[in-house]
Amino acid sequence: MITLTVDLSAKEARLLALYACGLDSRQDKSVLDVITRFGMLQIDSVNVFERAHYMPLFSRLGSFDKDELDSLTGGKNPTLIEYWAHQASFIKATDLPLFDWRIQWYRERASQKDSFENQNKKLITWIKAELRANGPMTSSQFEHEENTRRGSWWGWSNVKRSLERMIFQGELIAAGRTNFSRIYALPEQVLSSKILNKSIPHEKAKQLLLSNASRLMGVGTVRDIANVYCQTTTEIKSTIRDLLEAGVIHEVNVAGWKERAYIHNDFLDLNFKAVKPNLTTVLSPFDPLTWQRERALRIFDFDYRIEIYTPEPKRIYGYYSLPTLHKDKLVARIDLKSDRQNKALLVQSAWHELQLTETQVSQYSKPIAKHLEQVRKWQRLESVEIKPKGNLALELAANRI
Repeated sequence: MITLTVDLSAKEARLLALYACGLDSRQDKSVLDVITRFGMLQIDSVNVFERAHYMPLFSRLGSFDKDELDSLTGGKNPTLIEYWAHQASFIKATDLPLFDWRIQWYRERASQKDSFENQNKKLITWIKAELRANGPMTSSQFEHEENTRRGSWWGWSNVKRSLERMIFQGELIAAGRTNFSRIYALPEQVLSSKILNKSIPHEKAKQLLLSNASRLMGVGTVRDIANVYCQTTTEIKSTIRDLLEAGVIHEVNVAGWKERAYIHNDFLDLNFKAVKPNLTTVLSPFDPLTWQRERALRIFDFDYRIEIYTPEPKRIYGYYSLPTLHKDKLVARIDLKSDRQNKALLVQSAWHELQLTETQVSQYSKPIAKHLEQVRKWQRLESVEIKPKGNLALELAANRI
């Protein structure tokens, strides 16, 4: 057993968090590099500015071609498939066996007497028969009386519910998308027998996943690490102990943190003087740097809430307000919208953090305005329109290129 306790300053923890998730500089060179670093890429359907799974890639790669991601999904033997990793996510197809313990958990729930699956056996059998006969299909292609929405407009039909639950249980594979509609397939229609027949002991798989989670966080509490793969602190307690005993992770005291944290072995010899963040970029609400709001507050003193589900009169920063990184600090939040009809990038509002000095606001507004021009080009829009809302809006407008 290796026992080692590390002490980090608050600044070192901040630098390590940026370095570990690839936001200190342009470390990664391809979409697959980023996804390998993350272990997954969270998917979200909101498209007011850009779908959330493209944004973490842009933040790290710059103006990449979105087709680079799309080409890795769909078809026979895809590089990426979808599974419930950190919420609905793209994962490497070869990593699916790492989630067999989660698949098994869902199957055990489905086997219970009063489960949805037991109440809809005939429908599920019919769905599988349709896929065998027709190949991969979207939910709308299933012609069945149970394929009608129930309740309010977002209510799923029993066909849709069955399809989604069968993915959780490994009975189906999400085989890409068409117009953002998920394509469903039997596993053998998509994946190789090598992947389907691969078996990883559940405890070993959990260790590998949590090792990656610790590496992605750079430095994190048990809650931070558990959140990466949507687990609870109770669920990962024994695995954390195993990783400590194996010397994969080590205990760390971070100045100002109330809880004990952990650092991955890969970062023990990190030269913090060589970590010099130089990026200015907007971040997805679902970026690994900020997806856990308490962690963003603890590390960056950045109190962030997405306001999509907040009634408009109660919104403070805007419908799709994006955290904005400048070097090693989260300095602003900018509400963006891509007005494709008028070919304009709309800055609905722009706010700098209240703790910034006037000098800092003046300094930071220039690279942020330059970055918005980069965003415009990536979105293939023709203009940037900054609305006069927020305490940073006038500064950004004054620094437009």
